[in-house]
Amino acid sequence: MKQPTRLIVNLLIFLIFSMNWGWGPVLSTAFAAVAKTESVEQKIDPLGKYDGFTLEGDIRRFAGETLTYDLGFMIFSNAGQAQISFYEENGQFKCLLVAETKGFIGWLTSYVKHIYKASFYIVDGGKKLRTATFEREIIVGNERERIFHAMDYASLRHHWFVYQNDELIGQFNEPLSENAQLDDVLGAFYNFRNAAYGKIETGRSYHIPTFWTKDNQPEKGSEMFIYLPTESERRNYEEAEGAGKMEGSQRLMKVQVPSDLFETENGELYFWASKHLIPLEAIYKDFILFGDLRFRLSKGTIHRRK
Repeated sequence: MKQPTRLIVNLLIFLIFSMNWGWGPVLSTAFAAVAKTESVEQKIDPLGKYDGFTLEGDIRRFAGETLTYDLGFMIFSNAGQAQISFYEENGQFKCLLVAETKGFIGWLTSYVKHIYKASFYIVDGGKKLRTATFEREIIVGNERERIFHAMDYASLRHHWFVYQNDELIGQFNEPLSENAQLDDVLGAFYNFRNAAYGKIETGRSYHIPTFWTKDNQPEKGSEMFIYLPTESERRNYEEAEGAGKMEGSQRLMKVQVPSDLFETENGELYFWASKHLIPLEAIYKDFILFGDLRFRLSKGTIHRRK
């Protein structure tokens, strides 16, 4: 196929996916605000608990949840903020995670900002999220990199597009197996909290098929791993990391993701969660240029429909 024709075909594919999944032709830098519905706001207490919690059930019950974290690194304890929200918009369930530096540290770091977005299908009788689209955008000063993934389960193709400062610089696709379910990290966050990968037990490992964000690297594998350390292992981790001391912290989760997802050296993450599996504290190990990033829950809310 001649190059101009190939480019036109790729652009048409991209436009079709953009319209089908409601991202718009230019994929704005953030989701529209959560659709306004009559709801009651319930605060999640500092111990990471809220009324009506169940470990398993319809995953749509997380809709309306927003968790906000203070971000720190090195000697800076309040260098930025991160926020993750799960919500329904126009009949589709979506998730948005935004992390950015602020204030003086923001100025020093050119106000670096990471945006992660995903939209989902609801499968397994309402118990599990299945990724429809996933997008990562990194903004540093005036530089912007955006990567958009779309899963076409009808034709069994995984398409992704790479943009630099809004210019399309690469487009790729690869086959999906007939029974494929490749979970992005946002979907996995809620699936795990709903016990969709199996019973949540100390000492157990969970292997979750996923995909590389920027470049396909099959030689490195494409799985996320979640491990729930034993009590003795947990104490060793907490002593080594100087973390896990927040009141209400009851469970440590060690997570491994493809390293290009969060721009870390090896994709190693630690989460200390409450009894209701809300992360109270987290460490993203070896974040490129920053070292270990530390997050502490500062606020949590969930909007319940009346």
